[in-house]
Amino acid sequence: MEPATIGRIGEAAVQVGLEGLPQAKAMQQIAIRIPEVNFDEYLRATALASLKGMERVRRSLVREYGEVTLIGKGEGHHPDLAGIVLPDFIAFATKRKDPIIIETKNSDALKPSDRFQAEYYNGIADRFGIYLLEERLEYGTPAISPRLIESKAETILIYPRLASHFVVKDKFVPDRRTIKEVWKAKELGLKGLMPETDCGSDCAHWKIKVDLPEGNIEPLPPPPLIFSEGILESDYSLDINYQLTYAWKLMPSNVRLALLLARLRGRSASGANKWKEWLVNSAGLDQEAVDITLNLDKWQRFHSSKPTAQALLKSMNSELKPWKQILKKRIKMSAPVILGKATSIYSLPMRSSKFVDDAWKRWQ
Repeated sequence: MEPATIGRIGEAAVQVGLEGLPQAKAMQQIAIRIPEVNFDEYLRATALASLKGMERVRRSLVREYGEVTLIGKGEGHHPDLAGIVLPDFIAFATKRKDPIIIETKNSDALKPSDRFQAEYYNGIADRFGIYLLEERLEYGTPAISPRLIESKAETILIYPRLASHFVVKDKFVPDRRTIKEVWKAKELGLKGLMPETDCGSDCAHWKIKVDLPEGNIEPLPPPPLIFSEGILESDYSLDINYQLTYAWKLMPSNVRLALLLARLRGRSASGANKWKEWLVNSAGLDQEAVDITLNLDKWQRFHSSKPTAQALLKSMNSELKPWKQILKKRIKMSAPVILGKATSIYSLPMRSSKFVDDAWKRWQ
């Protein structure tokens, strides 16, 4: 079976299991969400085992945390490492003030890397916060507005099939030296080299069995961060960029189709004012972003103002020069991917420019 399918079953089991649904109804919910369960005996047995395990896990969590309520998906951004983490769930508990990160592992064995992952989640939440995304429940009320949770966090690793869970309160926040060593390793890897090391032959990294000569190099700022700095210098708003994408996802498919047809015909879509009011009042998006979303001319002007990958290669030439020496001709081919990374990692619902500027200063 695909590990991804087993993982989806685990996530679904955690969702319905924490709701305390009877097993038959919970199984029905899983079968609806993951149709493959209806046609495969192994997957069905996995789902049943996951639900039985979640019954025990839920009882244990209630004793320790009170009622645990999943409120939505989370997304954490690490600007210095130029990466994103996607915890399975964010939850609140009646006996806890701070939010809880929940990560589901539907494997049939524990892995040492699971704990590190949880510590890393905690570190990002503590250092940069976690954005709540997608439609969710907050205190029993539906909510869709992106919201940043900035507080201490702890992660609960739940293993439904093992009927067990582990609470991880420690956090891993990589310091500047570690972050720069990570990027140095990436740079050396692109040159076919490995970092200089004085570790012994029993060190875990030797198990990779890649025979590369050792080398040294100056750590450079991540290319997506360099591009994002260039985007800000062009006066393109990453906040608006994020909100446009989010607004588009929120609207039903028939509304998106109507807007596209209206744009092609060069006229305003009927009912646009109603959606404008909903996106501002319910989704909490900026008036400017909503106006751009629903207006063809403004949409085209905004997107045409976004610097292209080739334009950023020129405008940030001095900052990218060391990377060009490493990547050579590959940098032109990689530029569109780097631009995509830049907009996905550094675009936030608000305060994107501060997010980028702070990271840029830390790298200088």
